[in-house]
Amino acid sequence: MSPTYKEAAFPAEYRAAQVRQIMAAVFKLRSIAVTGLAGMGKSNVVRFMVAHPQVRARYLRERANDYAFIHVDCTGLIESTEAEILGEIASQLQREGLAHDAEAPVDAVRHRLKELILAMDPRLNLVVIMDDFDEAATTLNKTFFNYLFHLRNARALGNLSYVFVTRRPMGRLYELQELLDDGCIVGPLGDTDALGLIRRDEARLGCTFDATQRARLIACTAGYPGFLKNADELLASGYVDARLSCEEVAGQLLHSDKIKSLCEELWNDLDTAEQQIVVNAARHRPLPSSADRSRVTYLQQSGLLVKPEAGQSSETILCPLFKTFILKSKAAATGALRITPIPPNQVEIGTALSQERVTLSPKLFAVLLALAEAPGQVLSSDEIITRVYGAEAAGVTNAALAQLVKRLRSVLDPCVQKMTDDRTHTCVETVRNTGYRFTG
Repeated sequence: MSPTYKEAAFPAEYRAAQVRQIMAAVFKLRSIAVTGLAGMGKSNVVRFMVAHPQVRARYLRERANDYAFIHVDCTGLIESTEAEILGEIASQLQREGLAHDAEAPVDAVRHRLKELILAMDPRLNLVVIMDDFDEAATTLNKTFFNYLFHLRNARALGNLSYVFVTRRPMGRLYELQELLDDGCIVGPLGDTDALGLIRRDEARLGCTFDATQRARLIACTAGYPGFLKNADELLASGYVDARLSCEEVAGQLLHSDKIKSLCEELWNDLDTAEQQIVVNAARHRPLPSSADRSRVTYLQQSGLLVKPEAGQSSETILCPLFKTFILKSKAAATGALRITPIPPNQVEIGTALSQERVTLSPKLFAVLLALAEAPGQVLSSDEIITRVYGAEAAGVTNAALAQLVKRLRSVLDPCVQKMTDDRTHTCVETVRNTGYRFTG
């Protein structure tokens, strides 16, 4: 008997592309990793597969009755340890009547689960879904995944598949890796599914939005399920005026702590390089040549970025709400530039997106070190000359120092300007009639 989830009442064609890909993998007795950033609704997808009365017939057709699904929600476990996860699989096999209890000590969970698996009808294809598997994926080791591989091979027909659901792609799963199909990425809802979510929320909230309001909600949230659900609630409560532009609606939504929290979750799912990529996209700036294109592709597949069209020079952010959040809350911090002197004669120039090392002459390094030790402060020419030349400072003129500063800029500024996409940036500011300030 399938669990009772609200997804059982969703339309049979819900998330058709993703469900089809997952079902195609298990149809071939393969396993698959399902990923989706915060708020994308990946758990909705797998709960729909488990609970909806028509989904198996729709995608597995004449073999629908040959499959049984076990759904392990790791957020419902205490610590998501191996013993808990395997024990939950064993318990569900018994509750569903798929296998009778094996004669094994309760604490010998691996042995007990294997006996239960072997006690099943050998013709039945078992699919084990491990939902919200993120925490477990970071703590479980090689022996766990190799045991799952062994468990599958213990069945005469090898008809045991696994579906791992995480926010981020997992690393290699050792021997189990060879059983994995191409991964499935869950992104924003299409217009039809987004409209279905709004209509379900209308019924839940006891209200009816007009076509203009629905269209504005979908456009502002780009169909991100977590954003859209909360936006529906805020519109129903009168918190939002959907007659305004997307940017104005986004500004209203960002006054909600729930919306800001969801934005933070989505932001924190990205690594620092990905964060800088989306900041560039929010600012409509081309990505530096040093940007990792595999990360850009991942962000496009995840539904955060839209590929540039003909005539466009850079990727854009799909969701106006998330773009507004980035520009208001994150752009300044992630654009921060770091210039770090590294003795004896190198300097590391970096942002969250990229970094580069440059070798300097001893005198240029000494100038940089003097300035960098007092960031943001104005140092007089005499003070810098004393620090750089020491006992030989008496014969050094301000003009000689100016030439050193000019050479230092010629080395640092082109690299910094490329990284920041700011052609006016200079690392050392001249303060007229006084000296110099390190701007980094």
